[in-house]
Amino acid sequence: MDSIRSFRPEDAEACARLFYETVRRAAGPAYGDREREAWAPEVPDTRDWCQRLAAAETWVAEDREGVSGFMSLTPQGLVDLAYVRADRIGSGVAHQLHGALLQAARAAGLEKLETDASDLARVFFERQGWHVVRVQRPVRMGVALTNYRMERSL
Repeated sequence: MDSIRSFRPEDAEACARLFYETVRRAAGPAYGDREREAWAPEVPDTRDWCQRLAAAETWVAEDREGVSGFMSLTPQGLVDLAYVRADRIGSGVAHQLHGALLQAARAAGLEKLETDASDLARVFFERQGWHVVRVQRPVRMGVALTNYRMERSL
């Protein structure tokens, strides 16, 4: 079982690298090379990533290898980022992070959560009681991607 804790600024580099590697490796079955390159063209800048993660309530999962996943929740109830290291997908890390997120959302008095989920994340979120509101086609670097606006009542 991984340990779950709050994000610290020194986690930014590991989280940025995890994001990049997960998109490039784990998203392969659902997204082609061009889509993954547009989604994550490079490892995000550590300073920018630190600001983005610190602006939300972010939880980090750790195992013996280091950061194994992270999820962030904005004050408005948007699950902005939800990523698990490729070798830990399906191991319960996302479930642990999601549990921490739900607990905090309820404590904050939120009534509904939203997210824009990838194909891979959609399956996880549906298992956690979320539902698809609509299919979206955001364009990044001239490439249309598919994701899903999802909601969950608390």
